[in-house]
Amino acid sequence: MAHNLPGRVRLRLSHPLKDPYNTIRNIEGHAGVKHIIYTAMTQNILVTFDRRSITLEEIIIRVALAFSAEHELAPTTIKGSQPQTSLSELSFLSGMTLIAGHLLRLLSSESKTTHAVQLISGIGTLIAVLEHTYSDLKQTGRFHPEVLSVGYLLASFIRKNPLKGATIAWITTFARHLLEAPTKELKIEAEAIDPECDENQCEFEATIYNQQLSAAPSALLARLPKFLFGLYSDMNTKIEDRIFREIWKLSDDRDQVLEGIENNSKGIRLNIVR
Repeated sequence: MAHNLPGRVRLRLSHPLKDPYNTIRNIEGHAGVKHIIYTAMTQNILVTFDRRSITLEEIIIRVALAFSAEHELAPTTIKGSQPQTSLSELSFLSGMTLIAGHLLRLLSSESKTTHAVQLISGIGTLIAVLEHTYSDLKQTGRFHPEVLSVGYLLASFIRKNPLKGATIAWITTFARHLLEAPTKELKIEAEAIDPECDENQCEFEATIYNQQLSAAPSALLARLPKFLFGLYSDMNTKIEDRIFREIWKLSDDRDQVLEGIENNSKGIRLNIVR
């Protein structure tokens, strides 16, 4: 989902529509859908709709199923939020070397091992920050201000105190990611069914999953504030979670059957997997 306002949503497709006219006609043929504009160059669909007649979540389902039908009922994913740059193994490894460096400094501040570990932690953190900056740039197309910590880290090598510089650089760059909820996406699997064998005369059965993509160690930390403060779960709720809840509610309100895609007299049977 690229952007949305009340009564208006812009959806970005992963592939171009094969038959834009037919797909748009099928989506526009439902109550509440006012107008659809498809831009082939950017692969965006702009839908204007009446919120009193149709919900944003139903618009999303209908576009996803129409898109799936165009591609031989291939599974469709819905990503409501911008992709996030998660912590890599190198980031965690550099963090562990920083902890080891501080522990050794407390136990034996002048040993060669302590100085070696501090140097390794500084170099490791520098590489981790640069790797993270590059990944962030690829995903978002811009530099995050945290990249400025690289300058402080390089200066700490000149001052012969890489442990302090690396610690500040690591916290500045990675701390915000520790409490981010794991990346999620909604997956819709459509299956054509024989209306004659279905009591609801349905055209498709759509199974909807809310699945977690990343199983990074930071996922456990993302749940910690929920236990400490109780309110954090709502603060850190992903857009995908909110859309999934609304689709679940929509499914209950419609008795698990939505109006069909190509044939309004038929239906779409919804199967919500929690």
